[in-house]
Amino acid sequence: MTTIIYPEDRPAGRRGFEIVLPSGATDGAAALVEGEIAAATPGPPLHTHAESDETYFVLEGSLVMYIDGEVTTLGPGGMAHISKGTEHTWSTTVEGGCHFLTLHLPGGYELYHPTALAAEHEKGGPLIQSDLFELAAKFDWRMAGSEPRRLTPDGVLVPAGEADAKAQRLLAEHTKQPVA
Repeated sequence: MTTIIYPEDRPAGRRGFEIVLPSGATDGAAALVEGEIAAATPGPPLHTHAESDETYFVLEGSLVMYIDGEVTTLGPGGMAHISKGTEHTWSTTVEGGCHFLTLHLPGGYELYHPTALAAEHEKGGPLIQSDLFELAAKFDWRMAGSEPRRLTPDGVLVPAGEADAKAQRLLAEHTKQPVA
């Protein structure tokens, strides 16, 4: 199956993510998602994909990654291939945001983004964490561990509810700005 997708033909994005190649265009074989995420942004809770592999490729900036107990930072041109069942998450650094691609093999997970966007529009605002987890589970996403943990820009896993505040403190320390 050959497919050409122009930028104006891409599905609606959500929270810095845009579907570049939907799985429907590849008979489910693959999907490609583009992320443009601001500095000091903790990513999703630590999770696994039981049925799919995920590959991250950094275009610009840096991405701090937690993969199966190891923390590493990928810069431009850096890549991480994550096999199915592997615990992983990410954060951007305090020095700047990150522009990256994620390839999902097979595709299908990318459909979480427009589904969550539609659910948020229907609700009239952001979904709560438990709703997001329930929705994500329909797209080969499972939280790792008994409690949600997210990665901070300094490469530390913390309880999910503490991640954003810690990231903002780290950013304030880096920029020498007071925390709001």
